Amino acid sequence: MTPDKTDNRCSTGVKNEQRIIALEQDMSEVKGAVQDIRDKLLGRLPNWATALITILTAIAVGLIVNSVR
Repeated sequence: MTPDKTDNRCSTGVKNEQRIIALEQDMSEVKGAVQDIRDKLLGRLPNWATALITILTAIAVGLIVNSVR
């Protein structure tokens, strides 16, 4: 580890600082993506509505299959 002549910091320390800055930027992007996903999930149908749609679809498919026979 040779100290940098311009500001008395070693080159490894400077590289590590750059990596930390890059990681902090990546983390802020990940946090934003997680918040977007959470907001989308909160806007979905309630569980009872999803269950009702599933049951009605199953009944409709059952009626169609029975009418074809």
